[in-house]
Amino acid sequence: MLDKSEFTYIGKLAKPHGVSGETAIRLIPEVAESEFDPTFIFLYIDNGLVPFRVSEFRYKGEDVLLVKLPLLKTEKEIRKLMNTDIYISPQEVSVPSASTNNINAFNGFKAIDINEGELGIIDSIQDISGNPLFIINGKKGELLIPVAEEFIVNIDEEKKTIELDIPEGLLDLNEE
Repeated sequence: MLDKSEFTYIGKLAKPHGVSGETAIRLIPEVAESEFDPTFIFLYIDNGLVPFRVSEFRYKGEDVLLVKLPLLKTEKEIRKLMNTDIYISPQEVSVPSASTNNINAFNGFKAIDINEGELGIIDSIQDISGNPLFIINGKKGELLIPVAEEFIVNIDEEKKTIELDIPEGLLDLNEE
């Protein structure tokens, strides 16, 4: 049986598209800017990954991938699988590197302050009126740290760490 932890979650099967047998996949934000070259996609059906060969694919906007799957030909077959989780082999997706232009790429990174040490893991990014915040869960509970280029000292994509120089007093604002 295929282990889904070895695959990359990319989104959900959305709906049939057009009359030529295409299926729309709604991509999650973390992979929407990625480049795909799928030979197979894997649908999570009955607690297991089921491979479906991709005969054609194309993009429709930033967050929708249209695929032709020879095994799913009719609208009825596709509709039965709507909202099914979709996975892809990690070798068939090129995720953009972590940068402040793609802050969602930092999800799962360990945040380390150069003065305070390890803060925790970045759970998500909350964008409040164009002022994004790292949501970090760690020893001190949930921390909200502004995503600011001047706070970032180093990014190690291999180790999945981001080193920060957080201004004095900012961490104190997170304490109750």
